[in-house]
Amino acid sequence: MINIALGFDKNFAAYAATTIKSILLHNKNLKFYLMHDNLPKADIKKISKMIEEHKEDYQWIDMSGEFENLFTGNWKSKTLYFPLKLPSICDDNRILFLDADTFVLDDLSTFYNQNLDGYYLAAVNDYGMLSDLKTDNRLKLGNETVDIKEYFQKIRKWNNTDMQRYFNSGMLLMNLDEMRKNNVEEQMLDSLKYNLFAFPDQDCINYVCHDHVKIIEPKYNFMVIFKSTWNRLDDEFKEKLIPYKEERIRPLIVHYLLKPWKKPMDNLPFSKEYNQVKQSTPYKNKMTKQEMFQFKISKNGTYLRLFNKTIFEL
Repeated sequence: MINIALGFDKNFAAYAATTIKSILLHNKNLKFYLMHDNLPKADIKKISKMIEEHKEDYQWIDMSGEFENLFTGNWKSKTLYFPLKLPSICDDNRILFLDADTFVLDDLSTFYNQNLDGYYLAAVNDYGMLSDLKTDNRLKLGNETVDIKEYFQKIRKWNNTDMQRYFNSGMLLMNLDEMRKNNVEEQMLDSLKYNLFAFPDQDCINYVCHDHVKIIEPKYNFMVIFKSTWNRLDDEFKEKLIPYKEERIRPLIVHYLLKPWKKPMDNLPFSKEYNQVKQSTPYKNKMTKQEMFQFKISKNGTYLRLFNKTIFEL
């Protein structure tokens, strides 16, 4: 059995459905733990039916009322905190948590069943964050903003070595037995009481699990990032990522930090395939405003797209 967890609200229902469908197309013997807040019954019914058509198991978990009044940074939804509760939600020995902007391209079983002895979780370096550390970007922290380097070095007190182990929380293969044995859920929830994190869920999980994370290859969480972020990456990371970026090698999991519904589909790695899978979900006819109309003029390019069709591009 492969346990899969997602957390989302009505704004991400269509994209969560695409993530789930991509898993269903390549995997069997699944159980989905679907944590939700502010999700209409119509969405629950649509996604449930889709999973049932593949004869897989699922459980809806209503997270309404959880994580009230917590700082969410640049994100409006408290769904970002949902994975912190997985050790008590799922009784099994492990679970794979995925953000609702991820896309699975192959069989998860070998990856899922890897050795996690002594680790709380397996995750991939947040190479986008390492790139951002080279900038003067400012982060929202409570009612103030702070320089990104100051935040990590002075407030979090994480040096360069620590940041080399800083991981992205959009894909977490969690060793629930080990986490329960060491009260990791309680530690994470307690850390939120005494710390203000700029990247709330991700920094919280890194803060508690830093010394107990198995850092794995980018193919398991290939993050699609902005061009400016890519240009700042060290050559070492670029060499690892270029085969996936150019679609010469298929990663196991794609993570769209640069959203395919906010960017012309054909300009992002594996986004044509993403769109095809979305068309096989109950949301095939649902489009956001960004999908209906996309127009941009900049030094990096000009384009007009209507209903995901390119009208012109220069």
